[in-house]
Amino acid sequence: MKSTSILDVRRPAVGIALYVVVVAMSMILVGCCRQLAGIEHNQLKLQAMVAPNAHQIGCIAPHIGQNQQEVRSANTAVGNNAHLVAADMAAVADAQMKMQQTLQTNNQNLTNTLPIVEQHQRNLRVEIQDVRSSTQAAAGP
Repeated sequence: MKSTSILDVRRPAVGIALYVVVVAMSMILVGCCRQLAGIEHNQLKLQAMVAPNAHQIGCIAPHIGQNQQEVRSANTAVGNNAHLVAADMAAVADAQMKMQQTLQTNNQNLTNTLPIVEQHQRNLRVEIQDVRSSTQAAAGP
């Protein structure tokens, strides 16, 4: 009979131990469920915040692409204009050099012609003086 009484004592102890384990596991599960619920709540909040941002990005993305294309076009135009300006500057420099050469040639021609003009002026003075002398001699005293 003693063996049945030991078993009788052990049974309630095992039952109590099992009850305590079940209660502890339930409490752990409840805590995990609360954390899981908090995580799910935070995920829903995050999704609610991300959705408008994704919508905004979706609306802005085509404009960004268009703006990038406009910037590329503007850069191409600036590059083309720079090439045109460089070509124009080269043409102006060439024209200026030709004009400078023409001026030098004309100045040299003028410089070469000045002594001839001066000689003609001296000859005219002499001839004018001769005409005066002839006119005074013919007019008499």
